[in-house]
Amino acid sequence: MTVTREHTPPATDARTAASAAAFLEGQEITTTGCGRCGTEISGVNGRYACGNCGWVNHWSEGHTQLPAYDPVGNLPSDEHP
Repeated sequence: MTVTREHTPPATDARTAASAAAFLEGQEITTTGCGRCGTEISGVNGRYACGNCGWVNHWSEGHTQLPAYDPVGNLPSDEHP
């Protein structure tokens, strides 16, 4: 049995592109040794997870603050469900 999926093209409107660019501007790929097994691992903004042994560092050890929780997301007020 062959299953086909519809291809959904990425959003390309200017607002989405600007939002994505602003988000990515604040991201930095960082590298360290795993706290458990020593494997060299990379993460984003000082937050790591080792695929070798499963170790993760605590979220508070990151280099930047995490965004505040928004239960509805960053939708304009006229688009909230």
